Amino acid sequence: MHFLFVNAQELEALMELPYIQRLTYLMGIRPYMDRETHIVGIKRRISYQSLREALYVAPIAGVKTGSPSQQQVKRAVKSLERAGLIEIKSTTRHLILKCLLAEGHQSFPKQADPRPNPKAAINPTHFWPFKI
Repeated sequence: MHFLFVNAQELEALMELPYIQRLTYLMGIRPYMDRETHIVGIKRRISYQSLREALYVAPIAGVKTGSPSQQQVKRAVKSLERAGLIEIKSTTRHLILKCLLAEGHQSFPKQADPRPNPKAAINPTHFWPFKI
């Protein structure tokens, strides 16, 4: 199972932004970030259309449904760049973004596996203080 970890800096930067910009970042951009390079759009391509699809609201009575327009999504991405959350590194054909405030998935330090204790395998009652 994959998890989306958002740090305090990202949340603080998103706090004052409109909902469409928050959702664009949290639902359309951040889940597809490469955790080593913090770049979105190279290993798994994204587009303005895929962002529109991520922001789609299914029909519910009394709720505005559908997807935002492509222009709305482009404005949301530009405003995320102005807010300092992303840097646009797109080419003429591909949408490429860098998440500037994201942290890599380095929550646990890499450690070598400890060697098994050969004495524990030979004498299984070694740690049991009572006689059976």
